[in-house]
Amino acid sequence: MAIEIDDWTCRFNFPDGWVDLTAAADLDARGKTAWVQEVVDSMNPLDLVVSRESIEKDLISLLNAAEELDSVLAATYFAVGGASYANFDVQVFGEDDTVLSLDEVESRLRSHRRIVGEPAVSRVDLPAGPAVRFQAMYQTKGVLGFGKRLSEGVSYATLVPQTSDVLLATMSWRSMEHSDQLTEMADSFIPTLRHVPLDAQGNPIGESGDPVA
Repeated sequence: MAIEIDDWTCRFNFPDGWVDLTAAADLDARGKTAWVQEVVDSMNPLDLVVSRESIEKDLISLLNAAEELDSVLAATYFAVGGASYANFDVQVFGEDDTVLSLDEVESRLRSHRRIVGEPAVSRVDLPAGPAVRFQAMYQTKGVLGFGKRLSEGVSYATLVPQTSDVLLATMSWRSMEHSDQLTEMADSFIPTLRHVPLDAQGNPIGESGDPVA
C-alpha cells in the first residue's frame, strides 16, 4: 500500500487478510459498490461464515468512515470466514513552520476524552525513526446514546523527516477476546513503515537519489 502527500509517501507491508480501502477512495458511489463486490468475490465462498451482504455493508460503511475522517490511508482486516476484526487508519497532522516534539504528540494523544484507564505508552525506534507507541482502551456510547461500547487501539506516531508533519498510524478493534493476537499483529506490521521522498513529478526517490521502481 502507498499514499502520496505532497512531497513524501509512506508504505506498509500488510499480511494476508488486509483489504486496502484507500484503493476505492476516489471512486463514485457506483464505483465503490462495484469495487466492494469485487473484494467479496475474491474471498473463498466456502470459508464464509457471514453473508456477502453483511461484508459488503461493512466495507461501504468503512469507506464512508474513512472519507469522513479524511484518512490518507485506511484498511480493514478480515479473518478467515469473512469477519472484520480490526481497522487501520493513517492520519497526518501538522502546521507549516510548527514542528512538534514526541513529548507534545504524546500529550495530545493522552488528552483524548474517550480514553478509559491508563494507556500504555512507550518510545520505540522504528526503521522510519523514533516514535511514540500508544495503546489504550476507548469508550463510546451505543445506539441512540444507550449503553457503552469499548474498543482498543495501538497507535504509533512518528515525525516525518524534513517536514513539520506528524504521521499517526492506528490499528483498532472491538474483538477483545482477540486482543493479544491483534496487538501482536499491529506491532509486527507498523514497523514496516517507510517514508519515501517524492520528486517534483511525485515520483518516489530512493536513498541513492534515483527514482524508485
